[in-house]
Amino acid sequence: MTLRRIVALAIDWAASILVAQVLPGVSEYGSRSNSLVTLAVFTSEVVILTWLMGASFGQKLVGLRIISIDGKNVKLIQAIVRTFFIIFVFPPLLADKENRGLHDKIARTKIIKLN
Repeated sequence: MTLRRIVALAIDWAASILVAQVLPGVSEYGSRSNSLVTLAVFTSEVVILTWLMGASFGQKLVGLRIISIDGKNVKLIQAIVRTFFIIFVFPPLLADKENRGLHDKIARTKIIKLN
């Protein structure tokens, strides 16, 4: 499962870089303003898609889904909290034996394999 999580994260970040590159007025790749736009795109993508579809773009491609610990769909506040802790506090790839990272525990979510 960890390999899937790494691949999903890499896909999400690469997609965010590509989107940031096509936005008007964004500086060249690697600049500080471009990095902030890329982070904003990544954050928006992960929060919105996790909330609406239960998975970010990358997670969907590799067959992962995020659900609430009660088995229901993720609420908007859970998606926001989870993403905040992924970006600013805890590395998302550090998980316990149940594949729950600290960001999942705080947001009361868990990741499951679809296939």
